[in-house]
Amino acid sequence: MPVLPDSTKDQNALRKLVAKRGPFALSRAISSCKEGRRQDCEDCTTVKICSYDQTALASFRCQDVDPSKPYCTGEGICSSSQEQDVVCNKVNDLCPMGSPGFYPDPSNCTRYLYCDAEMLGYEQNCLAANNVYNQSTASCFLKRRTSDCFQVDCNNSRNKDKWFVYTPFPQLYFLCSANGVIMFKCPRETDVFDLELKRCEFECREAGRFTHPNSRMYYECAYISTSKIQKFEQTCPPLLEFDAKEQKCVSKSAEKSVV
Repeated sequence: MPVLPDSTKDQNALRKLVAKRGPFALSRAISSCKEGRRQDCEDCTTVKICSYDQTALASFRCQDVDPSKPYCTGEGICSSSQEQDVVCNKVNDLCPMGSPGFYPDPSNCTRYLYCDAEMLGYEQNCLAANNVYNQSTASCFLKRRTSDCFQVDCNNSRNKDKWFVYTPFPQLYFLCSANGVIMFKCPRETDVFDLELKRCEFECREAGRFTHPNSRMYYECAYISTSKIQKFEQTCPPLLEFDAKEQKCVSKSAEKSVV
């Protein structure tokens, strides 16, 4: 007999998810179920459904059915706690390399995760109704406008192998790959990802002069209208380098003499 979710509440939640999203399609190959099972755990958070010959047919994430039960345990049962002696956290593609902290799940605005220095991801959910994740505060807030919820359906064939900027926090960008979402982060807080150039570029957010990766250059941001600001790259005269504190080009010797 197939093993079903462990309560009527879980079954109802699963039916609602199926009705909302349609049949569960496999985005990538998953392993077969153990012999004698038609429902099993693919990993610590994913339930897989199999045919009688143990061939995997579909899968779903426990937290999509019930955020309070994000772990898959035993014979494909969603639970609020992980199984003992089972290491669930693993390197997560939503964790930018070498940059621990909290990050969004760009495929679902109610989900986020904490990434440690080893890129291990600890998934979290906004549990309150109508709340979505805010990267700037690393917390959830009440959704008031449609634009408060930024998310991209990476399962849509039109988005496969396509780059996106995480609009609420453009220092982050991601790729909808065949194996799921891969998150990246521009190395400098002043940079954003340029979709055309496929690289991080300095972005003007206020008027002034700003440090350039080349010490003999600097960015100058100036308003060209009452509402539009534009970036210019300036080069210092020979033997001079840009000093961010002085906001101008100074001689190397003068810069070193300042204590």
